[in-house]
Amino acid sequence: MKHRDYRWLIIFGSNLLLWWLAGLANHHLAPYALHLYCGGLFVVYAGLRLDLKHGFISTLLTGLLVDAAEPVRFGTSMVLFGLVYAILLYGRRRFPREEPVFAIVVALLANLFLFIVLSFILVGDNPRPGQAWLRLFADLVASQLVLGLVTPWFMAFQSQLFGLAHIHPETGRRVMT
Repeated sequence: MKHRDYRWLIIFGSNLLLWWLAGLANHHLAPYALHLYCGGLFVVYAGLRLDLKHGFISTLLTGLLVDAAEPVRFGTSMVLFGLVYAILLYGRRRFPREEPVFAIVVALLANLFLFIVLSFILVGDNPRPGQAWLRLFADLVASQLVLGLVTPWFMAFQSQLFGLAHIHPETGRRVMT
C-alpha cells in the first residue's frame, strides 16, 4: 500500500509558522523603524534536504504566501525563491548539507541575495530613494543578525517535524523509531 508523501506540507507548514513569527517580530519592531526579512530561511531546508518535487512545491507555495503580504508584484517572491531553490539544488551535493554551520552560511547568503534584489525592485517606488538606502542597510544588518541566531533552531525544528511524522526528509520513506 502506497502512503501519501506530505514532505512539502511539513515544510510549508513550518514556513507558515516562521512567517507568522516574523510578522509578530516586525509588528513589535515597527516603533523602531526596523523590518526583519527572513526570506532566505524559507528556502534553506527544502533546498538542502528535500527532493526536487517536494522542495519545489513547498518553495513556490511559500513564495506565494510571502507575495500576499509584501508590496511587490504578485509572483516576485515566488520566482526569487524558486531561483534560490534551484541554485541550492544544483550545488548541494558538493557541500555538507546536514551541518548546522553550513545551513547558517547558506541562509545568510540566500537572505542577502533576496534582500538586495527586492531592495532594488522596491527602492524606485520610494519618494526619497537616497534616504531609503540607509534604512535598508539597517534592516539588512538586523535581519542577518536575527537569521544567524534563528537558523539553527528553525532547521532543528523542521528536522523534528519530520521525526514526529516518522518520515525521512530526503527519501520520503517511513522511519520506525
